[in-house]
Amino acid sequence: MKKILLPVLVFLAGIVSLRAASEALLVPPTDEVQAGRLLKLKVYLNNPSAEPYDFVVPDDMRADIASASEQRRLAVVAPGLLPGARIRVAPMSFTTLTVAVVLPDTLDGTISLRLVDLQTNAVMFAVTPAPVVRATPRAARAAEIAAENKGEDVDLTTDRENVRRHISVYEPIYFAVGFNDGANAKFQFSFKYRLIAPNNNDPEWWRSLYLGYTQTSLWDLSAPSAPFYDTTYKPTLFYYRESLALKPDWLSRLGLQAGLQHESNGKGSTDSRSLNTAYLTPIALWSMEGKWRLQVAPRFVAYLEKGENSDIARYRGNVELQIRFGQDKGLQLNALLRKGNNSGYGSGQLDVTWPLRLVPGVSPNAGGYLQLQYFNGWGESLLDYDKRDPSQLRFGYTIVR
Repeated sequence: MKKILLPVLVFLAGIVSLRAASEALLVPPTDEVQAGRLLKLKVYLNNPSAEPYDFVVPDDMRADIASASEQRRLAVVAPGLLPGARIRVAPMSFTTLTVAVVLPDTLDGTISLRLVDLQTNAVMFAVTPAPVVRATPRAARAAEIAAENKGEDVDLTTDRENVRRHISVYEPIYFAVGFNDGANAKFQFSFKYRLIAPNNNDPEWWRSLYLGYTQTSLWDLSAPSAPFYDTTYKPTLFYYRESLALKPDWLSRLGLQAGLQHESNGKGSTDSRSLNTAYLTPIALWSMEGKWRLQVAPRFVAYLEKGENSDIARYRGNVELQIRFGQDKGLQLNALLRKGNNSGYGSGQLDVTWPLRLVPGVSPNAGGYLQLQYFNGWGESLLDYDKRDPSQLRFGYTIVR
């Protein structure tokens, strides 16, 4: 009898595990998000099993949000569906569910959001400040639920969710190809890691500490075996506040970044280059009509150690200026300008990006941006900090801008 029951139990357990294998994937918003307003999000209900799956709308759905200054639990609704409603998901297929949540009017900057009851992934997106404080019945109900759960810990404690809470974009990530004196490519990878996740208990300055890493490579595609010409590695420890409380009225936002950075190319002998710097960067943002924005960020640099390239300030100087102009969801221009301390030295790089999803004939769900990059001046790479090559035009694909 036991020999018969054991396979039956294993078979039934397999069926249960298949039916429990549904997954919920939360998709970040594609349009501009404003605090104090209703936000609609799409959830993909995936059924990777071989059996049909019935998703039941929970009686109370909740979302955990976390920003640089607060974390809260909010009420979530599924428009057009009553609690207890069932959604059939076919085997090896998926369906979509729309949920809505009223964002607090105190939010500003980058936030993370996760649906608690559906156990979704967390998504991160930028929120613009609320123009006025809005009070609606739906918002009031969300506030009531937030108050009821005031003492409840935000459920973002899995290893994967912890990584999502701490890691975010830093400098642009792209791959671009040019054809000056032969084919060449330039690509960059970058991220930042927040040491202390946002919460209401730790001091503000502690929650604003980051580790950053940026790697930029020049690739000689025309040379035999297509070697990498030079790669610059930039680990950084810095303090970053996206929005300061004190700012003039004519500014939409004033931020600050300050830190210590090591920069080297990892080579030896006469090709070795390295330096250590300290820097301070105020970040001023103006919001204009038509969702256009202008951001100006001068960086003031002090060289702490530059033994292998002691005259680098002659070519780079002690001040660089980054200017960004455009729309968050549209065309954007990003310029990096350096003026050397000696006359006639310096450099400029201009990147123009356009969302791939806005190109005619391309899927509206496409990610990334088409890129046009132009560089002119001294020292495109750390190895050639004291050399001026012909100006370079490249075309590429940007993942993060």
